[in-house]
Amino acid sequence: MEYVIATYRSRSVSVRVYNYLVSNGVTASLVSTPRQANVGCGLSVRFGRGVLATFGNVLATADSFVGFFVIKNTARGTTVAKL
Repeated sequence: MEYVIATYRSRSVSVRVYNYLVSNGVTASLVSTPRQANVGCGLSVRFGRGVLATFGNVLATADSFVGFFVIKNTARGTTVAKL
């Protein structure tokens, strides 16, 4: 399974971004930032990779933006890579 998270330095910004995506019909969730990302406030916004094409620029301009990360869960474990 693969998905993307957007990380921010502020929990309130993460919640605001989550609400923005949901109000625009995107399936998203708030998740704990993986320790491997080693950034942010501990709360990230999770969504499918296809969302970046439509909303990536808007999400990246939010206050306290840190970055996008691709999370891959495999039988060998979880990998985290910055986009």
